[in-house]
Amino acid sequence: MAGEKPHRTGRDNADTHGDVVMFPVDAVAYSDRAVKLLDRLQYDKALRYFRRAVECDPGDAIHQCNLAGALAETGRFEESNLILRHIVNELDPSMSECYYYMANNFAHLECYQEAEAALDVYLALDPQGAYGSEALEMKEMLHDEMNRPGLYPGARPPANAAAFEEAARGLKEAAAALSRVAESEGSDEPANPSGQAWESQSGQEAEHQEARRMMEEGRFVEAGRILERLMQANPGDLPARNNLALAYYYMGFFKEAREMLYQVLALDPGHLHALCNLAIFERQAGRNEQEREVIERLAKLQPFHREPAFKLANTLGILGRHEEAYRHLQRLLATGSPVEPGVYHCAAVAAFHLGRYDEAAGWWAACRRLDPESGIGSYYLELLQRIAGGHPDPMPSYHYRIPYEAKASSGRRSERSAAAERNVRHEAGEPGAATEWERQLKSDPLVRSSLFWALRSGDSATKLQALQAMSLINDEEARQALRGLLLDPEQDGNVKELTVYVLRLLGVEDALEVEWGGKKQLVEGYHLGSGLPSWEPDWQQVIDAIRTGMNGRHDMIEMYDAEKLWIEFLRRSYPNEVPRIAKAHSWAAAIEYIVAKKRGHPITYSEAGEWYAVSAATVAKHAKRMEAAFRAEATEENIYQ
Repeated sequence: MAGEKPHRTGRDNADTHGDVVMFPVDAVAYSDRAVKLLDRLQYDKALRYFRRAVECDPGDAIHQCNLAGALAETGRFEESNLILRHIVNELDPSMSECYYYMANNFAHLECYQEAEAALDVYLALDPQGAYGSEALEMKEMLHDEMNRPGLYPGARPPANAAAFEEAARGLKEAAAALSRVAESEGSDEPANPSGQAWESQSGQEAEHQEARRMMEEGRFVEAGRILERLMQANPGDLPARNNLALAYYYMGFFKEAREMLYQVLALDPGHLHALCNLAIFERQAGRNEQEREVIERLAKLQPFHREPAFKLANTLGILGRHEEAYRHLQRLLATGSPVEPGVYHCAAVAAFHLGRYDEAAGWWAACRRLDPESGIGSYYLELLQRIAGGHPDPMPSYHYRIPYEAKASSGRRSERSAAAERNVRHEAGEPGAATEWERQLKSDPLVRSSLFWALRSGDSATKLQALQAMSLINDEEARQALRGLLLDPEQDGNVKELTVYVLRLLGVEDALEVEWGGKKQLVEGYHLGSGLPSWEPDWQQVIDAIRTGMNGRHDMIEMYDAEKLWIEFLRRSYPNEVPRIAKAHSWAAAIEYIVAKKRGHPITYSEAGEWYAVSAATVAKHAKRMEAAFRAEATEENIYQ
């Protein structure tokens, strides 16, 4: 009876129960619903509806195949293969594509020989099939995984009965192997082939995970310590060495990063992650020939597993090899297995660089469906509409993020408001509200890694900006990076002077070790040296008045300039023309007047006097005396660089 069936088929007529009309629901309707859910990346719901379609019409090979595909997309490869074997053995032996699908599932299970056997069956049954080229490409990848010679271009296995039978036997053996694997899944004791204590392995893996987490958070110094310890405990730990190279790179230690990667490759010449990282490191170092050599090695690789394949594709894209990157990304997405939204974004970026805008739009639309909250997919879809086939500046990046330029332009007004509110609260003695930029500095690993790079390798202006940004982070990671900068012999004196100042502002009170002129020295105060034989308490009172008075009206660089201006003035005036300090605030007001003028936002003598509770005439007198002592541009260039 129809009323007793939980699901109806299209062959039933509509029934009515009172005012409710019961519309017929058949296997096709369930299948259509499941496909729509797949388009929305709702895999669990899609799987449920595909099962209902099979229950309604268990003899339909298409519905069974759809269910097998949905199972594979959710990582249930063994179940998927059981259904595919049922299709070709019981329902429809002509569906040769099932062997290609089985090969994909076997490859995901790392059953490479079984995967190859399934491909041989597919190519023997359907030499001109829809997946012919993909099957040949997969065979090449399987040969790479098994370290066997590949096929010559265009080669196909012989389409004869012997080849078919041999491949079919491989499939039967694979099924038996799968059964044995399933039977052994209940074991509680994990394999430990190295003989090392499991507790030790577990502890090392936990430390690996902790180091990775720290690197994802931008805490590269702390991660580096853990990785160095792991490497010392196990010199053959290649993942630790590779990640340590990345930590060095993000901290700006490029030479050490490259040397670490070469150590990895000396132990494993084919280490994919090390090769990818080395290509980027060599480009950063401007070593064009070495970069080309590494890229040529990468271009020949065909990794099958998702994670290394994405690493390779992303690296090739960053290096400008968009065609190769897009090929790998398309292959990843063609498997139908769930992927991260970043994969769709990278595919869209590669397609965009190749001028395939419609395809880019499709990938960004999928990214938006999968990750609507980030706004990344929506941003780039709007960008596509705005440029109408032109080229934006800058071009889309493979980094999965909205460009900082876009965030800055859209949020500049609110940022100014937040900064103004923070200053008001500071003057009132209340805690300030952090701006969005400050929150990014503290939490965004890409921003933090950029700062580490800028500190080590930027030009003078970039280093000053990075130091100012580091003063806003104020965590142990930042302080350790700044201490390291003081010991770098390649950093100039001005950078080290400002670094000492920043560390003091961050609350570091102990003596700082500084490499200076080829020797190491300890610095106790805020500055490396004044050039004066002594430092009088009256002079320090002016410094204290500067820090109190200028805070909230000027940035850290300008406050540093003010202190250096006062020290330089004293040095030039010593010993015969050093002024008598009757009121420290009057000299602080004059110094702020000079700094504001030099930095392009001048103030009047009256404004400076009002802020420090002194007369405008006194401010003018002190300012003119200081400016006269500097002998104009020569000294200004030395101080304001």
